[in-house]
Amino acid sequence: MIANLDNLIELFQKMESTGFDTSMPLKWSFYFVDPSKEKLTKLYAELSEKNYVLEKIYRIDENVTEWTLHASKVDILTPEKLHKRNIAFNQLAEYCEVALYDGWDVEKIQ
Repeated sequence: MIANLDNLIELFQKMESTGFDTSMPLKWSFYFVDPSKEKLTKLYAELSEKNYVLEKIYRIDENVTEWTLHASKVDILTPEKLHKRNIAFNQLAEYCEVALYDGWDVEKIQ
């Protein structure tokens, strides 16, 4: 994933204009993709040490050869913190020899 702080600042502004209070805890999801489920499992071992929750490791369907790791964490992030996390997750994917850190998503806590 290409980490771009300017884009994140803009996205945070849009989030706030649509009702997200980014000063409060939100559920942040992060995605990694690789043909090897085992590599993703090893990568998650690293994330679990930082209190990330494993949502699932899955294939979109049986015709797709790549697996997706979906991990989440309830956290308060600023654009700068998320930018640093994106850089760190790109490095973690490289360190674990996982093909791709595929980005993030966020949702309000119910």
